[in-house]
Amino acid sequence: MTPPLSAAARARFYALRAQTREAFTMAFAALWANRLRSALTVLGVFIGVTTVVGLISLISGLTAYVTNAFAVAGTDTFILSRINFVAEGYEEFLKARRRPELSYDDARAVAAECPSVDYTAPRFMALRDVSYGNKRVTGAFVIGTTEEFQQMQGLVIRNGRFITNEEVARTRATVGLGSEVAEVLFGTANPVGARIKVGGKPYTVVGDAHPLGSVFGQDRDNAVIVPVTTFEKDFGTKAFRLGMSIICRPKTPALGAQAEDEVISLMRRRHKLQPEEENDFEVITQAAMVTAFNALTAALFVVIVAVGGISLLVGGVGIMNIMLVSVTERTHEVGIRKAVGARRRDILLQFLIEAVVLSATGGALGVLGGTGLAYIIAAAIRFPATLSWGSVVLGVVFSTAVGIFFGLYPARRAAALEPIAALRYE
Repeated sequence: MTPPLSAAARARFYALRAQTREAFTMAFAALWANRLRSALTVLGVFIGVTTVVGLISLISGLTAYVTNAFAVAGTDTFILSRINFVAEGYEEFLKARRRPELSYDDARAVAAECPSVDYTAPRFMALRDVSYGNKRVTGAFVIGTTEEFQQMQGLVIRNGRFITNEEVARTRATVGLGSEVAEVLFGTANPVGARIKVGGKPYTVVGDAHPLGSVFGQDRDNAVIVPVTTFEKDFGTKAFRLGMSIICRPKTPALGAQAEDEVISLMRRRHKLQPEEENDFEVITQAAMVTAFNALTAALFVVIVAVGGISLLVGGVGIMNIMLVSVTERTHEVGIRKAVGARRRDILLQFLIEAVVLSATGGALGVLGGTGLAYIIAAAIRFPATLSWGSVVLGVVFSTAVGIFFGLYPARRAAALEPIAALRYE
């Protein structure tokens, strides 16, 4: 049990509380007396904290969204492609253009001849206009695939259904709409059964999907999905050369490496590669995509902190400048306070509180501004945003630290003034 405070200790506590309350009262009064100057001083800190909180909230939202997208697809899922779109540079890109095309026959061979692979889904893409009456979507993604694509990509149907493997086998001209395309062409109406044109060719709508958002810059809602056989008939295998890939999911996570080996061995046989020849295709794992994404967000985080730090530094210099001006303007006031018994620490505390109030106000407003900015941008570009409490704490702590650091020198200068000299100052 904690022993009760002595009378002397209680007296010191009450005295300190009264001094602190007085210091805060005087600090707020001084800042309110110079409202415009104080507001302009707060602006630098506000911009820095807004930048950090807003952009980190956007990155946090994107990270959560991408992580969920990978989880839906399966962390053991991998992609067979002509080019490693995650890691390769421009020279590798040019080299990959000379590689043979992937085909629907490749996807069927993987499904038939790789026992460790559970699902495969071709994903062939072209860019085409989609129209209904006088309404048009320019440059929508046309995806040729099979029924398995829905499960592997986590598509949730809003109206109707997804394309079926029977429609793939019969090369039917059916189409499913992404949410963005459906909204432009039909608004809130049910599009099922409507006849639209995809790349100038007639298709019957069988369903539309709920929004998916984007991953790695690819908008998954500005898309239409057709049977892969119909895609090859209407748009050809070279419609969008680097948009051809095959998504593969192992039967169990433990069979992931074995499934990759089976696919690699099969594709080498199909492409008639000699043992000394390198692969003319790429196998891209979810782990590689997560690593690339994490590297990107880490770099963005460093840039954001650097930009925010520069803004906070500028704001801190502004606080020091204003506090030095304030000390000069109130030299006579300091002399009077010292003459009636104020100690050095009382003067130090008063001016230090003024600096901290300025920076903390900028930090608090920056948190609100950054949060609002993040959600406004997210709503405008359909980009996910999640408030990062880490960025909030970081913004408040750093803004307060800026106030203490840049306010300490002016406060100490005010506390060091001699009473007689201060009283004589004009």
